[in-house]
Parts: sequence; C-alpha cells; structure tokens
Amino acid sequence: MSSDALIRLVDALEDTADGYITLDQVRAAGAQSEDVSGAVGAHVLLVDYRTRADGSDVTLCRLNRRHPDVVRLTSW
Repeated sequence: MSSDALIRLVDALEDTADGYITLDQVRAAGAQSEDVSGAVGAHVLLVDYRTRADGSDVTLCRLNRRHPDVVRLTSW
C-alpha cells in the first residue's frame, strides 16, 4: 500500500470512529504491517501505547495532521 493510500485509509477510519483508532483496526482495514511501520517511522502516523481496563495492551494511532503529506491529502 502506498503512503498516500495509507493516509487516506487512516483518515477515513478516523472520520468514522467514535474515538481513537488502533493499529489493529488499521491492519484489519487492509494495511500491511510494513506499511504501518514505515508510516510510524516517517512520522505520518503517531502512536500511543496504552493499557485497556481489562489489562490488555493496545496501540492507538492517529494521523500526524502537521505532516506535509497528510496536509496535502486531507481536508484538515
């Protein structure tokens, strides 16, 4: 998946989400782990490591709305 396609995918997920989205949701929507890792490394995706109320780990993510590629491809 191209970086542009990943940005559009995450933007669409964020638009429809009630709250934060997880990396698992991004992968379930079709993104490959390598694409996600590259986007995190390029600071396109920002991640936050949390613990759910049940004690399980979860990685939240969101678009870096200040990244030039994100600005170019989204309406923010």
